[in-house]
Amino acid sequence: MTQEISELLQSDVARLRAKSLFGSPGDSVSMRIPGQQRFLLALPDGHNLRTIAFGDDGNEAGAFHAAIYRTRADAGAILIGRTPWSAALSTIGEAVPTLFDEQARHIGKTEDPVHVGRREWAVAALRGGGNVAVYGDQRICIGTTPDRVVFNADLFEKCAKAFVIAHTSGHRIRKVPGWVRYIAGGRLKKDQKRAAESYDAGRIPEGMDAY
Repeated sequence: MTQEISELLQSDVARLRAKSLFGSPGDSVSMRIPGQQRFLLALPDGHNLRTIAFGDDGNEAGAFHAAIYRTRADAGAILIGRTPWSAALSTIGEAVPTLFDEQARHIGKTEDPVHVGRREWAVAALRGGGNVAVYGDQRICIGTTPDRVVFNADLFEKCAKAFVIAHTSGHRIRKVPGWVRYIAGGRLKKDQKRAAESYDAGRIPEGMDAY
């Protein structure tokens, strides 16, 4: 299983680089090893993948990922990194509203940006089930599967871009109706529950990409 996860992680790194969603200094991406309290971590320097335990603590990138995995049993992969649009969000200082139904379905509610140096606040911002948090000029993106983290990162990049442009324009920003957010949020929670059960059973969850 570790070899399979290693190959999937390397594939994700290549896909994220191709989309300009990974590769800046300070970026990191990881993937849970099903059935274990460990994950694999990749950094932009291209060095070998690191195997890290969920109990890892400290100020390293791996410890940040470990704290998120301890909080989110459904997390199959985590991307932490900076893009120009995520950096813009930190200057606005407001939570990205739910602008699209796909955002409501796969990302969920996003909390207010968290200042650098308060990692525990960033982890807490993900505790409610949202799959993205803004930490300084970086965004933290969670995926229930190796594929989902790439899709979610790409989706949030579009949401961030739309919000920054709309906010700068000064025009009214229209959110997805509450009933849509409610239904989509319920489906997201069901996916997360099933993902947590799958990882606990030692397998990668399936069927996480349907609307």
